Amino acid sequence: MQAYYPERLVKLYILHMPRFFVSVWRMVSRFLEKATLEKVVIVTNEEEQKDFVKEVGEEVLPEEYGGQAKFVALQDVTLPPLDYESLEME
Repeated sequence: MQAYYPERLVKLYILHMPRFFVSVWRMVSRFLEKATLEKVVIVTNEEEQKDFVKEVGEEVLPEEYGGQAKFVALQDVTLPPLDYESLEME
């Protein structure tokens, strides 16, 4: 299967995981390859949170995850109207 579907995951961080997910994860992880399991990081404590922020980058991480980026939901983005006159070819 790996020959036809090469793995593209670099790293997966799971944050704010509910407690019931631990048992689900234990069952699912049995079916994953070791290389994939090594790429999954479940952030559960302060030290792991600091490593997460350091690796991803504080400047691109939203504030709610410990970064400095201002998150704007896609549905809240407003764009100025398109100026058709500036698009006309001269």
